[in-house]
This record gives sequence, C-alpha cells and structure tokens, in this order.
Amino acid sequence: MSSWQRRTRIGLAIFAVTFAVVVYLSIGERRAPAPPPPVERQDPKAVVESIGGDLQRLRASQQDFALNFARSLSYEDGSQKMFEVTITVRKADGQTYVVTADEATAGRDQRERQLSGHVRLKTRDGFELTTDRATHSQDDSIVRAPGAVEFRKGGMTGSGGNATYDQTRDVLAIGEQARIRMTGEDGQVITDFTAGTAVLDRLQNTLVLDGQAHVLRNQQVIDADRVMTLLSDDEQLVRFIELRNNARVAGGATIDAMSARDIDMDYAEDGQALERVRLSGGARVATKGASEGPGRQVAGETLDVLFAPDGNITALTGRDKVRLDLPASGASPAGSISADALDGTGEAGRGLTRTQFRGRVEYREAGKRGSRDRVIRAEALTATLADDAVSDATFTGRVTFDDEGLSARAAEISYQPGKDTIALSGADSGGAPHVSLDQISIDARLIEVGLDDRRITAGQVKTTLAPRKNAQTAGGSAGGVSIPGLLKQDQIANINADSLEYRGQAGQAVYRGAATMWQGNTTIRGDTISLDQEKGLLVASGSARSTLELDTGLSIGTADEIRYDDQARVVTYSGVPVPPTTGRASAPAGRSGGADTGRAILARHAQLSGPQGDLRAERIEIVLGREGNTVERLEGYTGVTLKLDRRTASGARLTYYASDERYVMSATGTVPVTITDAQTAASGAVSCRETTGRTLTFYKSTDRIVVDGNEQNRIEMQVKPCAPASMR
Repeated sequence: MSSWQRRTRIGLAIFAVTFAVVVYLSIGERRAPAPPPPVERQDPKAVVESIGGDLQRLRASQQDFALNFARSLSYEDGSQKMFEVTITVRKADGQTYVVTADEATAGRDQRERQLSGHVRLKTRDGFELTTDRATHSQDDSIVRAPGAVEFRKGGMTGSGGNATYDQTRDVLAIGEQARIRMTGEDGQVITDFTAGTAVLDRLQNTLVLDGQAHVLRNQQVIDADRVMTLLSDDEQLVRFIELRNNARVAGGATIDAMSARDIDMDYAEDGQALERVRLSGGARVATKGASEGPGRQVAGETLDVLFAPDGNITALTGRDKVRLDLPASGASPAGSISADALDGTGEAGRGLTRTQFRGRVEYREAGKRGSRDRVIRAEALTATLADDAVSDATFTGRVTFDDEGLSARAAEISYQPGKDTIALSGADSGGAPHVSLDQISIDARLIEVGLDDRRITAGQVKTTLAPRKNAQTAGGSAGGVSIPGLLKQDQIANINADSLEYRGQAGQAVYRGAATMWQGNTTIRGDTISLDQEKGLLVASGSARSTLELDTGLSIGTADEIRYDDQARVVTYSGVPVPPTTGRASAPAGRSGGADTGRAILARHAQLSGPQGDLRAERIEIVLGREGNTVERLEGYTGVTLKLDRRTASGARLTYYASDERYVMSATGTVPVTITDAQTAASGAVSCRETTGRTLTFYKSTDRIVVDGNEQNRIEMQVKPCAPASMR
C-alpha cells in the first residue's frame, strides 16, 4: 500500500465518526407522534363512508354507463346512499345523457337508484328534463318520475306528472296532465298541446297525446281523443298533426271549422302554413263567409283539401255522400249541392272557384218569398263559384229541373243563377229537352228559360196545351197560356213550329216557321201562330190554313191571317193585301172590283169551305155561340163569292144564319148581287138561271130566293147558257 492510500483511509474514518456524533446529538431522545382528530360520522348506521368516487360499466371495451358522486354511505345490507350524483349514459350512436340529483339511494344490487332533490336529465342536443324525485334503472336506462316534471328543448317546453324517460329509445312519456308548448323566436306561443297523457318519441320526432287531447295553434283550436304530431328534426316545428276519433278543428285564416272521425293536417316546411288536410268519417269543412255571416260548408265521408299559403282552398276532393252548402250571398239565396263525389279547384285570394260533382247530383236552392225550393238532379255537375255563390252551373246526364210551377228535363241543362236562366240541350233516353210550365209542355232541340219572368225561347219545338184543372174558358186568364176557347177545353191541344217565344207572365206565345196547332179533327196552320191569353186571341198568319170541327161539320179555311177572338167568339179569315197602286188598275179575275188609286188590292181572298158552302171574300167571320163550337152565323165582306152545290152567288156582303141555314147577300155601289143556279134539262143540257138584285136571301135546303129591290135598280131573273166552270 502506498503512503497516499494510507493517508486517504485515515481521513475517511475520521469523517465517519464525526458525522455519526453530529447526527446523534441532533436527534436526541425519540418522541411519540400526536394522534389524528376523530372522523365525523354522517350516518352512524353506515359501515363505510367515503368521499368522492365513481362507477363505470363497460360493454365491448366501450364505456356506456358512468356514476360519479361527491360522497357516499354504504350500509350493512349492501345499500348505498350517494350525494351530488351524476349519472352519464353514452349510446353507441354518440348521444349522451346526463342525470344529476342532490341524492341517490341504491339497493343491495345497486341496479336501481332513487334520485331526489333537483333531479335533472340533460342530453347533448339540448333536451332537459327536471323533477323533484325520480328513479334511474341501470339495466334499462329508464328514468321514472312519479311526481311533477318539466322539460324543454329550444322553443319547446312541457310539463305533466308520472313521467318516464327511456334513454335507450329516446322516449319521454308523461302519464297525466300533459302540456307541451312550442314558441317562436319572438317568444310567442305558436302551439299549445294539452292531454291526459303524452309520449314524445325523439328518435321518430313524434308527439302523441291521448285522452281528450286539446291543441291551440295560431288561430286554430284542435280537439280529438288522440293526437299524433310529427315534429321537425330539431323538434322546433310542427310538420304534421294526426287527429283520431272525434276530431275537431275550429278557426283559421279562412277556415271556420273542420270535423271528422279522423283528420290529418300537413304543414309547410316553415311549420306555420297549413298545406293539406285529409278528413275521414263524417267529414265536414266550413269556410269563413265573404261577410260576417257563415261561408261555404263541405261535407262527405272523406275530404282531401289543399291550401294556398294565405289559407284559401286550392283543391278539394270529396267522396261518398258529398254535400256543399252555400250561404245566401247578395241576391243569391242559400243552396246546397249533394253527390257521390266532388272534385274542386281554387286559387289564392279567392278560394274554391270551380267544382265538379259526379253521381246522384242534387242541386237545391231555397225558394223565394215562401215558394218551394228549386231542385236540379243530374248525373254530373260542373259549377263555377264566386263570393260564396254559384255563378254558372252545367248539369249533364238525365237532368231534371223542378221549380215553382215549372219542371224540365234534358241531357244537359246550363244554369246561370245571376241571370236566373236555364238552357236545355241534348237528347237522351228520356227524349229531347222538355219543359212543363202552367198548362204548356214544350219539347224542343234547344230551350232557354227565364226563370223569373217565365220567358221561354225554343227551337224545333213541339208543345202541348193541357186542359185546365176545373176546365174553364181560357180567355182573359192571368199568367200562362192555355187552350184557346175555339178548341175543346177537356182535351189537350198540340202546337209544333220551328221556334217558340213564350212569355208566361204576359200570357203570350208566338210560334214561327211551319207552325201547326191541332186537336182532334181541328187543325190550324200558318207561318206564325200566336196566342195572347190576356187578350184572348189566337192568330195564325202567313199562308194560314185551318180545319175546324164545328157543330155544322168540318170547315176548311185559308187566308193570309186567321184570327180567333175569345171575347167576341169570332173566327176571322183575312186575305192577302198587296201595296197600293199609283194608278187605276183592273181587278184580277175572281177578285173584288176595280182598284182605286192608293187602295190595296187582295192578292188572294180568304176562303172557307164547309157544310155552308165554299165561301171566298176579303174577310170572312165565323161567329160562334157562347159555349162549344156552335155556329151562330158567318159573315163575308168585300168581293164575296159563295158556291153552294150547283148555286153560285157573288156580292159585296154575305151573312149566313146557321139556325135556319139562311143566306143574305147584299150589294154596295153599282155592282149588284148575282146568284146563278145551274140546271140540267131532260136532254142533259145545262143552263143557268141568274138572279140579280141589291139584296138576295136564299136558303140552303130549298130553291127559294127572295129578291128585295128598290126603285133605282132593276131586278132581273133570266136563263142563259152557263159560263165555263173556270169562270164560275
């Protein structure tokens, strides 16, 4: 060992001894430590008390349940009480639920905890539920709150009692006195739901209310036994409301009320405007009226209604027992339309404007001034609406029309209530268009009727005049047209023509174009036949012809005009005049004497042929008895010619008395009366006996002739050869 190594070891030994002495002196005598202060027990019954702690449950290495507390007490039976508790549940989809409470109590198995004091459930998307006490099940992750609860998310708030929240399915169920409100950004309540129970399914975005569900939404009051509401994804807007059993909706921008067994209400994307409503089971929709009164009402087994943003109806479909009720509007009376089906369209600002009804259509309009309802029935109807009234309606398919004193039928009837007119057209299995009014029945290709003034125009017309009830003479009756007194009053009469103008209130009818009236053997024809009930006139004009069944037999007449005056009981046949000449002219053969300047001449005389003979004159009158078709007398005026068997008479005036078959013919001016009797001798030669005078009286059944002359005129009787037949 070297000297330096020896010196180092000695130095280290001295240092060690010195360090040991210093340590011993610094420690001195060892003292016992002071005992810790005693622990303050929260519950003497607790076997374990701890401060702070947490419990976690893992599934597939993923935490889905966590329990944190500030302090806990454990008891001998395994139960536990925790304070300032936080329960966190995390779902596989990332949603997180946090339940907090002042206290939590768990049983021995620690599966369910009783929560009390400021119990609050929160989700990561902002949903929050509060209550005073609840239970939380670790197994099913359901929070149960037997008392009052409140919840909110954004503008949606709610309250009720006896609630559960299923964290697994995101479903909140309120068992009693449920109330949910939805407010807008301005804090104003938009929708207020109340019901016996409510279920908010947050995964399906649905809110279901049961037990006298009641909803206040904007201007609407909604009621039903059960209400299901579809919410937006953020649960802030109403997208759809489904009402089941005893569904009712009152109020709205344009809707006054809706009701049905079930109603579905579909809203726009903004959750405000109602876009579509479907009603099933005794459905009914009432709109607000144009004024303060009620508006239109639509009913049916099912109704489907589309709305414009302003709330007006843009489309409406109804099926089974459909009915549209229309209020009185302006001059239009209240009415209704019923059918099997309805399809309607409308527009914003106006509402329903056009409707189509199909199947067993019935249009009914309230009668005016106590009269019967106006009723139209058809297979289909297209109607235009304006201001809660029908402005135009077209009925098709076996249409019938019934009004006070008027009935009609046709394949198609167009009705304009504002003008109070109908137009009939088209033939079907029931025949051509037909109208019955007063005693007249009209069949025609086209018929137009003024309902207020009973004015009718028709084309290609066939009509019948029915006997009056308690048959009486027609002349002078007020209103309508009946059988002229010339005809039998207990039998129908017929009139056909190319056209008809009928004015029922004035008691006038004018037939034009090949007009023909007939009853039994009586027939009257003319270019025009007119009836005037008030004046008691029947006039056939323009190539007029008649066959009259009189008590003396059939009489056939022709004239330019045939006129029957019921007051005077006179039938008048008038010839055809031509315009006056400017100079003297010879009268045509067989006509009246020479024409003077400025005087009309007859292009054709009137003619009447019958048992009384063949009579021609400028004017012929048949004077009838007061009843029936008994002939009292005939009158012939100007240029009279009578052919009776083999006798021919001519003169200026003729009167025939039917009672004794007596003829009285007289002359005017310088032209005498002439009677020519054709006689056949034994040899077969024919001669004519001519008698002339101022007045001649003769009889039908005898050869007796009375000649009454005067001092200024010679009476002549002579026999001479007969003129050719064409000249007689």
